Amino acid sequence: MKKAMVVAALAACLVTVVQPAVASAEGEPALVHASTQNECKLNVRAGADVGSSLLHTLTCTNYTTCVHAPERDLPCGQLVTGGVYSCVGADGKQLTDNRWAEVLWRSPQQSFVAVGCAAIRP
Repeated sequence: MKKAMVVAALAACLVTVVQPAVASAEGEPALVHASTQNECKLNVRAGADVGSSLLHTLTCTNYTTCVHAPERDLPCGQLVTGGVYSCVGADGKQLTDNRWAEVLWRSPQQSFVAVGCAAIRP
């Protein structure tokens, strides 16, 4: 009887540990896609630099997910400082920046997009 109770208790602990935490809607990572200002093209790269391997080019209709949850004025959460890039920003003006957002493209490998060129949907 005691052995059966121990096994049941261990099974309950395993279920609790294995189940993922449920995030609230406001803490969930945002979706990233290309913007119309940049002809619906946004490169996903293996590193935070334009010289890093190109993994994929997102369009205005296909998305990937930010790795980090949104924070205050950062819809894609914590950003990475990397290589300088240039594109058309959300205001329609030419933008030069070095901020990159980590995205879930080829998990567990890191993947990045130029955050200034991206459209981010919460």
